[in-house]
Amino acid sequence: MKDYKKLIQEIFQNIFEKPGYDETIVKRYFSTDYVQYVDGKTLHFNEFIKHIKVLKEAIASMTLVFDSMAQDNDIVFTNHRVKATTKEGNTGEVQVIAEFHIQDGQINYCNELTRQISGDPKDSDLGSRH
Repeated sequence: MKDYKKLIQEIFQNIFEKPGYDETIVKRYFSTDYVQYVDGKTLHFNEFIKHIKVLKEAIASMTLVFDSMAQDNDIVFTNHRVKATTKEGNTGEVQVIAEFHIQDGQINYCNELTRQISGDPKDSDLGSRH
């Protein structure tokens, strides 16, 4: 069985932790059929692209810490925290519980819940803002 936990960590490092936005990298890791359910909202691939762009516009730096990960065939569950500094200088932390489905080496589905641990309340929607 392929270790998709490493793939998830690689995706977060290459897309979210690195500065700037590169759509070719996003398309390498996410299927154009991608659907994400997050905090009661549904994002399809194009909304997800907008979400990443909005994050990159708002966030100066982001670090992810995986507290736990589990894999069952092509499904990976994570419990991770995102620590971020906005371009306005605000800092915050969010907990994310997520289920990722992988098909043909790409994520095609995600179901996640986010919970703001600290930071400006106006940034509480960063998990789904687009």
